[in-house]
Amino acid sequence: MRQLLALLSILLLAPSGAQAESWSFAVAGDDRTDATAISIDPTGIHTEVLKKTLLNLAQNKPAFLLFTGDLVYGDNLRIRDKIAEQFEAWKSLVKTEIPNLPVLPIRGNHELNGDPNGETWLASFKPVLDANKVAYFPSQKGFSYSYSPPTHPEVVVIGLDQFMPATPHRVDLAGLESALKSAKANGAKHIFVFAHEMAFTCGMHPDSDNMAAFPTDRDKFLELLRTYGCDYFFAGHDHLYDWMEIRNWRWPKDYHLNQVVAGTAGAPFYPDKTYFGNHDGYDLFRLDHKQNTYGYLLVTINDDAKGDEKPVTVSFETVTP
Repeated sequence: MRQLLALLSILLLAPSGAQAESWSFAVAGDDRTDATAISIDPTGIHTEVLKKTLLNLAQNKPAFLLFTGDLVYGDNLRIRDKIAEQFEAWKSLVKTEIPNLPVLPIRGNHELNGDPNGETWLASFKPVLDANKVAYFPSQKGFSYSYSPPTHPEVVVIGLDQFMPATPHRVDLAGLESALKSAKANGAKHIFVFAHEMAFTCGMHPDSDNMAAFPTDRDKFLELLRTYGCDYFFAGHDHLYDWMEIRNWRWPKDYHLNQVVAGTAGAPFYPDKTYFGNHDGYDLFRLDHKQNTYGYLLVTINDDAKGDEKPVTVSFETVTP
C-alpha cells in the first residue's frame, strides 16, 4: 500500500506533458523617454517603466527577449546624455534586471538621433549580438540577423533593420529570403520576424512613416513571409498594442499573417486613428487592441500540441507603473 501511495504521489506531482514541452519568449519595444515632458529622464529611457517591464517578464522565465527598437530617445537638446551614453545606460539596466537572459535588439527611428550611420549602434550592440551567436545578413552585419535558440532549434527569429541610409522604411529583401531559405533547410517549424516599423499603420503613424511608404517593397516582404510560412510579424513604432490579421485574395484561404504591434515599454502613448491609409488590396482585421497600457508580448511555443491546442499562442502582458 505504501508503495502504491508513493507512486500516486509521484504521478500527481509530476508536470504534465504540455507543461514540460511548453516554453516562451518575450517581445517588447519603445521604452524611450518623453522629451516634451516637464521632467525628462536624463538617460533617454523611461527607466521606471522599462525596469518594471523587465522585472515582470522575468517572472515568466522567457528563453530570450526580442526588442523592437526605440530603446532610447537619442540626442536631444533637452536630454543630458548623448546617444552613446544612453545605449550604455540601457544595456546596464537590462543586464542588472535580467542578467542571464539573451536580448536581441534592432534599431528604431530614434536610434538615428545622433547616430544616422549606425556607428555608435555597432560599437554598443554588435558585441551583444555576437555573444548570442546570431547569423548576420551579409550586407547588414550588426543590423539584420537571424537567431535560433540553442535549446530550441525548431524556432528561428529574424530581426530586420529598416533604417539603412539608402533604404529607409525598407528591409534587405535578398538577405531576408536567404535567411528564410536557410531556416527551412535546417528544419525550422516556426519562423518569427520582427522589426521596428509595421507593414500597415495600426493606429497613429501614417503610410509615409512605416513600410507602406514603399508599397512595392512592402508587398514583396509580405509575400516572402507567406511563401515561407511565417505566421507572426512583431513590431513597435506605434505606442499602443494592436493585433492585426492580414489577408489577401491571392493567398491560400488557410493562410493569414498576424502583425502584432506592442510599442508599450515606456514611450508616451499615442492616440488610435484606426487602420487608415492605403491598404493596397489587403484585408485588415483588428483582433485585439489596447490604448494607454504598458506591457509586452509573451509568445508561447507548445512543442507537444495535441487536438485543438495551438502550437503558438501570443498574449499581451500588462505592466502597471
